[in-house]
Amino acid sequence: MKDSYGREINYLRLSVTDRCNFRCKYCMPDKGINKLPHDQIVSYESIMKVVKAASRIGIDRVRFTGGEPLTRKGLPELVQMVDGVDGIDELTLTTNGSLLEELADDLARAGLDRVNVSLDAIDANTFTEITRRGDVEKVLRGINASKRAGLTPVKINAVIVKGMNESEILPLIDFVAANDLTIRFIELMPMGEAARGSLEGLPLEEVMSIVEKRWQLVKFDGPIGNGPASYYRAVNGESKATVGFIFPISKRFCEGCNRIRMTSRGSIRPCLARDEEYPLNIDHSTVERLSARLARIIKRKPYEHEWEAKSVTAGEMSDIGG
Repeated sequence: MKDSYGREINYLRLSVTDRCNFRCKYCMPDKGINKLPHDQIVSYESIMKVVKAASRIGIDRVRFTGGEPLTRKGLPELVQMVDGVDGIDELTLTTNGSLLEELADDLARAGLDRVNVSLDAIDANTFTEITRRGDVEKVLRGINASKRAGLTPVKINAVIVKGMNESEILPLIDFVAANDLTIRFIELMPMGEAARGSLEGLPLEEVMSIVEKRWQLVKFDGPIGNGPASYYRAVNGESKATVGFIFPISKRFCEGCNRIRMTSRGSIRPCLARDEEYPLNIDHSTVERLSARLARIIKRKPYEHEWEAKSVTAGEMSDIGG
């Protein structure tokens, strides 16, 4: 289905929980967030109604997000149910990777196609500082488990924050080169702590300059996926890596946006960077009515964000669903 600007909207990001077992500094406060009561988190039955409704208007790609989606009990069962919906062709997951070691095989058997893993540092101390509690070795084992399960290409997402993890840029590329992974560096977005001014992202032009001190970057059409990354082949002698850069602010890609989001509250957010949300009243709606409601919301999808004008987005990334 096309929105009012002629963009084809075929991608739904589903937040299945607002809970997370990490407290990454750019995503969630150290003390956590005011969690939704369990009975207010969208149920799997409601999610299925929305997916069926969305498939009727042209949504064919679904990504499970959170919070940390793997903290939601029974997620492989939900994946299997969504995989059975006519018209849904691709299922992916964004995760911090901490539970993948245990769940990768179940997810693959359920029908999941690929995973994106947030990994902002390889150094154990830096990783724990950023996540405030994470164990990088457990995440690395989860990445390996995902590769063995066939959830490939495994993509690594990294946000570089000034004064925090600039030293990790080259080690991260060394890691993906050695393990046949893809990495995407993503600009820090003005949400959460960044919106409040306590964090400042390292501009991606500077990230690229650091990469080019050791690696030659050759632009190419990137690997399969739904996102707006600009991809490069990084070459250093016999070593090669696939590196992407995502510029949501400095080189915004709103003209090609193809997605909507559903929060763990069951509301639709047409744009990550805008605070407008539309409740679906799922329990009291039929699939047909939900399809019509989604179509109307898509027609209201704004054309662009205003982050470059120093606007900010209310709420935490973990609450919205990323």
